[in-house]
Amino acid sequence: MTVRAFTGGAGCGKTHMLMESLSAHLEATPLQSGQRVLALTFMHGSRRRLEERLAALPSLKGKTECTTLDSFAWRLFRRWRSLASFLGFVNIQPTEYERVCEAASALSQVKEVQGWVASTFPILVVDEAQDMTANRLGIVAGLANKLEVFVAADEFQCLSEELRPNPACGWLAQICDPEELVKPRRTNVDELLNAASAIRAGEPPKSKKLFVVAQTSNAPLAGAWVNSNLSWYGGGKSVAIITPTLGAFAKGALAWAAANKTKKGAGPYDVAWEQSEARAAAEYLATINLADQSDGPSIIAVLTAAGNARIARDVAEWLEIQRRTRAKLQFSKDEIVKSIEQSFSQRRQSRRSEVRGWKGMTVHGAKNREFDNVIVLWPAAIGGSDDQKRRLLYNAVTRAKERCVVLVQATAQMSRPPFA
Repeated sequence: MTVRAFTGGAGCGKTHMLMESLSAHLEATPLQSGQRVLALTFMHGSRRRLEERLAALPSLKGKTECTTLDSFAWRLFRRWRSLASFLGFVNIQPTEYERVCEAASALSQVKEVQGWVASTFPILVVDEAQDMTANRLGIVAGLANKLEVFVAADEFQCLSEELRPNPACGWLAQICDPEELVKPRRTNVDELLNAASAIRAGEPPKSKKLFVVAQTSNAPLAGAWVNSNLSWYGGGKSVAIITPTLGAFAKGALAWAAANKTKKGAGPYDVAWEQSEARAAAEYLATINLADQSDGPSIIAVLTAAGNARIARDVAEWLEIQRRTRAKLQFSKDEIVKSIEQSFSQRRQSRRSEVRGWKGMTVHGAKNREFDNVIVLWPAAIGGSDDQKRRLLYNAVTRAKERCVVLVQATAQMSRPPFA
């Protein structure tokens, strides 16, 4: 078993070192004809960025497959469905992600399955490994018996309280000697570096000029801060407005910013909010009225009237496939809902990374990304332990390369972790 692992704080070049280490290995041991590098990560956003990094390696042009762990798990399950059934995994749907991963984890312990994967993918790259559940880790750990594995992880960037102690980081510590990276590469701004280090160490970050913590007790005041910062520091810059949870405070601040000017004339600025595919699908489904049973033309009429041509086209193509391959003409509401959800998921997967511009997102959506400037909206109600709050703030602050402003709603929070 050969596993090379890189750990370290946000912006310390873990993915960069993954690419360097992978390139050195490929130079010494080139891929054979028909072989490719398999790259896995947890989120679609991370997958797109990892795909871009791999595409920049000349030796790997056309020789990579980058996907999410869940997608790969389903592929493995489909290929070895009979063996999975023998192992007790039956009647599993592609949307039952944990069950799919549990089955894929069991399959990955079988030598024949390991050999089948290794014949095409002798090398496995895993980014953001700290986000892997035990079942997802089981897939990687099983394949590591046959594949050369390159892994990047940072336990402190894991935002799931259920993953503590962290399965992936514990496994890496047992089977290899991870290289810990300590030199920041994302920014050289001391105030940002010091703030990140303090938050990570459980100490209060110091508010100065390029890292600012301000108390904004209501949404209009926070919105005014947003507009002022966009006016002064947002021109020609990538700016992320990040919040742990999209609640009343964040929504109100952005709504005020989009509709008002400050006393000095900054604004109004309308900042688009990024959504997960699940939330976008749910909001779309709430706008349409599907019958319990419908034929194809009736379904397309409903979707066309809803005004989203992409969704209507995707579902129409799926309906046509069902008609041609199964002679199916009637469809249940659940079937159409699943087809719509799949369309939103595919749209998220195909979306390219966009660095420029201003956008809003949750801390989870900001993971593994970087922006010139960051504005953090910190609402009064945030669940979780003190450690969890530090992790949330750390993951937001470390997205910034030049400047970060944290707007705290409740006065009492200023004397509590993660600010004290």
